[in-house]
Amino acid sequence: MTEVSRAATFLSAAINSSGLTQKEIARRAVFSRPNVISMMKSGETKIPIPRVPGLAVACGIPKHRLLEVVLSEEHPEIWEVISDMVCFDP
Repeated sequence: MTEVSRAATFLSAAINSSGLTQKEIARRAVFSRPNVISMMKSGETKIPIPRVPGLAVACGIPKHRLLEVVLSEEHPEIWEVISDMVCFDP
């Protein structure tokens, strides 16, 4: 059994907290196939960085929080530079 990524866990919690179905999240975030949401939640597929803003808005969470989780996991060196240059509240 593989460990689910931090980004997948974060997204899953955000979706559960939103009170919306995965199908509704997919529609609001303009994903053509709702099963992509399941794949991201399970860690089967990564959250595409260009889709972070729409996905965050669809889930009702701050865009920068989802971006932080995704970038710090997938590109920690890039996130370190960005977070050093831009003030993000934890």
